[in-house]
Amino acid sequence: MIIVKPDIVSTTTLTASNVGIGEYSDWAAGSYGAGNRVRYQPAGEPFVLVYESLVTTTDRPDDGVAANPPTWARVGAVNRFKMFDSTTSSQTESAGVIDLTVTPTAPYDALVLLGVEGSSVQLIVRDGGGVVRYDETRSLADYSNVTGFYSYFFGELPLDAQAAVTFLDIPNYTSATYRLIILKAGGTAKCAEAVFGRASELAVTNFGSSVGIKDYSVKRVDDFGNVQIIERPFSKRANFDLKIETNEVGVFNRFMASLRATPVVYIGDEGREETIIFGYYRDFNVVLSGPSISTCSLEIEGLT
Repeated sequence: MIIVKPDIVSTTTLTASNVGIGEYSDWAAGSYGAGNRVRYQPAGEPFVLVYESLVTTTDRPDDGVAANPPTWARVGAVNRFKMFDSTTSSQTESAGVIDLTVTPTAPYDALVLLGVEGSSVQLIVRDGGGVVRYDETRSLADYSNVTGFYSYFFGELPLDAQAAVTFLDIPNYTSATYRLIILKAGGTAKCAEAVFGRASELAVTNFGSSVGIKDYSVKRVDDFGNVQIIERPFSKRANFDLKIETNEVGVFNRFMASLRATPVVYIGDEGREETIIFGYYRDFNVVLSGPSISTCSLEIEGLT
């Protein structure tokens, strides 16, 4: 089990990006009718947000959200920052390529990408002097369902449907820059979440762990049997069966307690995309089953 705690990427640390900020205008003092959308970055927010006016108002968007009744509603991050907004239901999009550079105050050793659509992903890390110290490219082609001649030629072949990509071997360099390139030639490159941070390896994931999803879509059946389906987001779920060293149980408990209100990336096995979940733990329980090895169950609820 590897846990990656995300760092906040802000307008300060995102030092370069080819992605447009969005189609809305910046908020300016004046009157806005109901249904208008604007861009605005409140004090304390790491990046620019989109707000929609609920009524005719002269309120500032952040004041309007806090008003009773509210006059503004927070819609979400602008396009450039959707991939850093702690939700997997919205995606940053750019024609052909997403090309950005993050310059944090402290070095990263891990990057996890979720909801990626493209042909390849490249991460280039330069040290403080501009020397390339890491340059890795991951193909997004997924051939896991190709089991023979027939499935290769006639089966469905999702060439760019890999939902999660990990870089867990990034070297540590102070004052480093991290350039991320998601390529989709002839199409639209997309990314739902890019989690830059530091990884902690805490336990071993056992077979017997379970994974799945919770669907928030609505299915309604009227008196005549007609079915109406309203598609809504879904979140991933997992129940991990873990093995940890007994003398590390105290450290494990303290570390998990520190994450009780923090969304992080849980990686059961980096080679198995289905075990990579961005979310919260709902419960964990450690059984002191032996003097050297103990067992743990960890229930994870993914973000939508």
